[in-house]
Amino acid sequence: MTRVLGGAYLQRKKPSEFGRMYYEGVSVQNVNKELRRAMLGNCWEYDIRSSVIAWKMGYARSYLTSCEPGAELHRVFSATLTYLEDKADFMATVRHYVFDRDSATPKDLQNKLLKQAFTAISFGARQTSHGWQDASGTWNNPALVTILKNPDERQRFMDDATVKAFVREQHKLDNFLYDEVRANWPQLLALACVQTDKGQVSKPKVLAYLYQHGETEVMNIVRKAAAQQGRVPIANVHDAIFFKRKLGLDAKSEIEWQMREQTGNPYWHLTASELKRFEPRHYDERQEELAHKWRMEKEHEKAQFYAAKLAAIGGHSWAASSGEEA
Repeated sequence: MTRVLGGAYLQRKKPSEFGRMYYEGVSVQNVNKELRRAMLGNCWEYDIRSSVIAWKMGYARSYLTSCEPGAELHRVFSATLTYLEDKADFMATVRHYVFDRDSATPKDLQNKLLKQAFTAISFGARQTSHGWQDASGTWNNPALVTILKNPDERQRFMDDATVKAFVREQHKLDNFLYDEVRANWPQLLALACVQTDKGQVSKPKVLAYLYQHGETEVMNIVRKAAAQQGRVPIANVHDAIFFKRKLGLDAKSEIEWQMREQTGNPYWHLTASELKRFEPRHYDERQEELAHKWRMEKEHEKAQFYAAKLAAIGGHSWAASSGEEA
């Protein structure tokens, strides 16, 4: 199909009420990263750094004006700002407290799990280990239970002072945004998509609705700013955009400036990652490699055996010729 269409892969759009654009069937959005590399080839991915947390912090000054006038931003939101501005140090501190030396969680997975946990918290994940049964009878576990499966590590995570500060700050922003909706956009609360099966308004769904619309808005700015520089993306995945060639420093800075200027949010940043084309290794080739390796090992063993045998024979002949006992 892509050969007929000159390399293009057409997809039927499936817009969501929450503001995101999805596509029917198999798409770049819903495949795993390995298959995505095979679909896109060599390219560069630019995604919004800590997007949901950065989005919320865009309302921090409005919160202070309304709820804590005169308070300093860095005092009220110290944990969240550290997460955004010095994430490596923030994660290292929490990781040291949560995972001990004997942890069964691989080190290269620990940061990934912590990132998922903080993202879940920013979306209103429950601070509990107890599950619940929904209207259909399906048992649900809290997001943190699913992410941090070890109960001791999960408890240490929730007991950590840095995590507690982060949670408090997120709750402040969550409550502020929800109250703003109730006061200024009550019609949003009547939408079925932000209600539970019982018809009650779900605060996490309201926040997800607001975030995904904000995400779409800022990504539209990214696409427009890139187009002004003659750069057309080859794919879009929610808070990420893919270009065939790397953006220059000036181009990236200009796009980020447009993101901040047009939304009034100074916390938007793009993180660049180079993706290498997927190179398949066929089964027959892999089997041949293994067979070749096995043959080389056997040849090496034979060589060692004959070398040892020759050494033994040589030692015996020398001993006999000198009159010593072999």
